[in-house]
Amino acid sequence: MAEFQINMDVSVDLKGLDTSNLTEQLSQVVFIAARNIEKRSKEIVPVDTGATRNSIFVDPETPSMQHTIGPTTEYAPFIEFGTRYWEGKPFMIPASEAERKSFEDALAQVFEKFGNPQIGML
Repeated sequence: MAEFQINMDVSVDLKGLDTSNLTEQLSQVVFIAARNIEKRSKEIVPVDTGATRNSIFVDPETPSMQHTIGPTTEYAPFIEFGTRYWEGKPFMIPASEAERKSFEDALAQVFEKFGNPQIGML
């Protein structure tokens, strides 16, 4: 199986905040974002046989605060990034970028309940 990763890192200053129940709410936000990326990438991936589209999923084995999303076909990275002979047709990166604003807004809503700390997307 060929693999490539796209990471979206978040840093939050939680000093002095009551963070009870925070992990559960954040896990839900992260899971929803992961499912939205999965759905969007399936909508925009180029389709020939449908194998790559059908192989895109959120890995249920990943921890609650991070999710592995992606295709499992060996040639998926070539579709995403291309080769020296063929221009790529990105689908995972655009799907991730399309979710970014909604993800940031959802995080802001959760953190607003906990004293509105500073949130930084890296």
